Amino acid sequence: MNVTACELNFVCRFAKEFLRAWGVLFVPLFLANCTTLSGVPDSTSIDLSSSYAVRSFESKKQLSQELETRDPRSYYNYLMALNAEKDFQMEQAALHYKEVVRYDPAEERFHEKLVRLLLRTGQLDEAVQASQTALAIFPQNEEILMTLGDILAGQGKADEAIELYDQVSRIASDNARAPLLKGSLLEEQGQYDRALEEYKKAALIESKNPLVQFYLGRAYLRDNQLQEAEKSLEKAVSLKPNLLQARQHYAWALERQGRTIEALKEYGLLLKLTPENDYIKERVAKLHGSGNLDQNPLQDFESIPPGLAKQPNIHMRIATIYFEQTLFLRALDEFQLVVVANDYKDPHVLMARIYETHGRLDKAIEEFEKVRKLEPKSLDFLLYTARLYSMMKRTQNAVALLNEAVQIEPENDQLHHSLALAYMAQNENEKAVATMRKALALNPQKDSYYFELGALMEKAGDYKGAIENMRQAIELNPLHSNAHNFLGYMYALEGRDLDQALEHLKKALTIQPRNGYFLDSLGWIYFKKGEPEKALTHIQKALIYTEPDPVLYDHLGDILFSLESYDEASGAWRKSLFLTVKSKEDLGGEMPDPQTLRNKIDKAKRLSRQSY
Repeated sequence: MNVTACELNFVCRFAKEFLRAWGVLFVPLFLANCTTLSGVPDSTSIDLSSSYAVRSFESKKQLSQELETRDPRSYYNYLMALNAEKDFQMEQAALHYKEVVRYDPAEERFHEKLVRLLLRTGQLDEAVQASQTALAIFPQNEEILMTLGDILAGQGKADEAIELYDQVSRIASDNARAPLLKGSLLEEQGQYDRALEEYKKAALIESKNPLVQFYLGRAYLRDNQLQEAEKSLEKAVSLKPNLLQARQHYAWALERQGRTIEALKEYGLLLKLTPENDYIKERVAKLHGSGNLDQNPLQDFESIPPGLAKQPNIHMRIATIYFEQTLFLRALDEFQLVVVANDYKDPHVLMARIYETHGRLDKAIEEFEKVRKLEPKSLDFLLYTARLYSMMKRTQNAVALLNEAVQIEPENDQLHHSLALAYMAQNENEKAVATMRKALALNPQKDSYYFELGALMEKAGDYKGAIENMRQAIELNPLHSNAHNFLGYMYALEGRDLDQALEHLKKALTIQPRNGYFLDSLGWIYFKKGEPEKALTHIQKALIYTEPDPVLYDHLGDILFSLESYDEASGAWRKSLFLTVKSKEDLGGEMPDPQTLRNKIDKAKRLSRQSY
């Protein structure tokens, strides 16, 4: 596919940004002869070689002339990458950065960006390859060395990772992450003395880093330096009170020193935060069971008990801190490092939440499907995945998952209710009615179930059944404003029991006085009662409180027509027709018939002409 330089002038929208990025004041080759762009391509497979900008660049390059700018293909892909990142399309951004470094290999920061994006999107083998390529050109790049070390550590290549962390420490003596992560690898290898020395180095660099103090405190505990352990762990807890593992270790350090009352205080706080923690319950029971709360150091106990012995995943701890600080992109990087080493549910759940926050429901679903493979019997994860499918309007997937949930808990009325709503979204109304009846059979005291079943029956043309269910909803909940509105409006449509309909709408509006749809129903009742002036007042008020609605404008036209305001009636019907035709989705409710509206408009025009 060939495009000309003129077709690429969409970059003008990003001009300031890319001029700063390349540090140039003028890019004549790339922007020459450009006109307004009608469409922006988004593929990395576009061939720009025949464009004027590229041909001019290549010509000067072959003639060894001094180049005023870099390869236009690099500019193009850089701008496309920026656009992809803005929309949280990280995979697409990574593809474009691959092209950026291909055409502009001498720019160090673009290699950094590519490596970071490959890590962020879980393309770890490619990230390793890109890192090695970049380091061959920029062997002193601190960020790439660090990232490559992190990935290799996750892949079980601890010695290679340690060597890279050492390089980082030689290059950047103020980098606390390198000794911290090196220490964690040494600890896993059982080299506890060396690990302690690395944690000390990290603490000298970042003394107020809670994770550094936590890991240092653990190392001191293992080395039976109890007072030093207490100091570090107390500092970790003071810096980050919700770092519960640090608080557990701190309580153990106090207990080891015979400071039982202080330890119990910490354990008590931990029990409030994690009431199901069996380890804490056991420690509290043992301390109380001893009957001696005086100082009694546990000299013969192990340095770290089995309940605390396993080293916490350091990347999970870092990721959680980033997540709490809403630094979601950095959190994603760390989560990817967690799952490459140890695949379990927590990182996938948090990654899914990040993707959902940024509108990437497809990626959120992808993460929850991974979680469901890890915990296939979890009803919570199944339902959350179904919810995400529903948000993407992939209702077939949602229905399948909800049916699976019903099989797991067939007596759960809420699951039947959710399944019924999913069937409604697919316009499978018979299945929706049958499933809603099951929900009601399991929980006949739920007013919302009667309301929704009534709405389904009305949609199916069973007005008698609809009215009966609405009455049942109101009997269970006299303040069910939507049920009152529904009943009143149905009576108005049928032209019967209008006084009773009026009472229902007054009750509904007492509960929600600014509900435009309720005001529309009230106006329609007055119209049916032969009081068009009152009807007009309420319909006009309804217009204030609702988005433009075709049914409301249809009602307005009917009322104005009855008042012989033919031009205004025609205008209201035209508005209704426009909104009806414009609507591309079946909203599942009442919609005017376009041809009927056209007939009304024609009739209003004829009567308007006759009145002159």
